[in-house]
Amino acid sequence: MQDYTVHGWEVHHFANLPEGSRGIDQYIGDPEMVGVGHGSAFIGARMQALFDEGAPVIATDPHPDNKRAIAVYRKLGFEPSGPPQKTQWGLILPMLARR
Repeated sequence: MQDYTVHGWEVHHFANLPEGSRGIDQYIGDPEMVGVGHGSAFIGARMQALFDEGAPVIATDPHPDNKRAIAVYRKLGFEPSGPPQKTQWGLILPMLARR
């Protein structure tokens, strides 16, 4: 898992978020680890730490076809913040969570 400032690039699809906002990305590579709650647990724990550190918004950007990831993010309080869009990193569904 990584988290990053959304203001660290000249052009970023989350650059309009308030100062201090963070983006998150993660990858669960072993198929046997998918669907057993690990993602919800570690994403939720990192979100709590980021909010405790003062992040006003946490953003993530799964592929629009990744229904499993989108369901986990929704469970954790993320909501889509617009339609799918093409970025330099590929097609994304922008999602935001606020404290």
